[in-house]
Amino acid sequence: MNTVSQTFNWSRFVATLRKELVENRRAILFSIIGIYALLTIIMLLGNLTQHTPNEIHVIMTGKVPQLLVFMIFTVVVCVMSSMAFKGLTTKAGRTSLMMSPSSSLEKYIVNFLIYVVAMFVLFFACAQLADLTRIAVLKPFEDKNFVVPGPINFLNIFNLSAQSNDMTQWMAISMFIGTIANATMYFLGSVVWPRLSVLKTFVTIFIIQSVLIILFVVFINMFSDPKAFGMWFTKYMRSGAFFQLSCVISTVLAVVSIALSWILFKRKDVVSLKWWK
Repeated sequence: MNTVSQTFNWSRFVATLRKELVENRRAILFSIIGIYALLTIIMLLGNLTQHTPNEIHVIMTGKVPQLLVFMIFTVVVCVMSSMAFKGLTTKAGRTSLMMSPSSSLEKYIVNFLIYVVAMFVLFFACAQLADLTRIAVLKPFEDKNFVVPGPINFLNIFNLSAQSNDMTQWMAISMFIGTIANATMYFLGSVVWPRLSVLKTFVTIFIIQSVLIILFVVFINMFSDPKAFGMWFTKYMRSGAFFQLSCVISTVLAVVSIALSWILFKRKDVVSLKWWK
């Protein structure tokens, strides 16, 4: 049992944060280097495989790089969030985590900050650094037949249109909130299933989503005209209301995932990983 005061203490929190960073520095460092290397390779190939100046300009200065980076971003966020409580997979790791002189709240916040919040910031830093690396490597070879576009601002990754309307604005917001929701769900998965967390969480989410989609399709076919519903749904999406609803659902999922992960983390002990004990 953790006999430490369960109230938040700043000094203990900083010590816990330092401990987590020091003990897992290699895994964190290798992850960051891997993200940077992957993004650099993709950006170099993206620039090298285009053959005409106009084509390069359209590809490298348009939305293609941002969307590609966003897809990588969603995967990285899920994987990194799943690493939060990997120490719980062994008894030695559980002993080290549970018996450390800090409260459960401090341990929880430290892991959330490092593996969720910090990874959001570090990913975009890696993306910008990878893009600058692309320019530094390819700029000496630039000529009239080979263009190296300037830096891409990946902070605009969720700005889907220069001439935004309700649909594109809400789509961008829903993408961002949806990414946060995914991160929190995989963070929850790391508490429930420390072993093979990313795989188990992915399978669970996929099964739940598949069941809901099947039930939804069956419901529409039983109680509505599919063609009329399709026309209504298209209009509903274009108005931006669909993405507003998506924002609400994603926000609820994020809050529920954070609450559940905290409740279940408090129930962990050195002897057992089972969340129901």
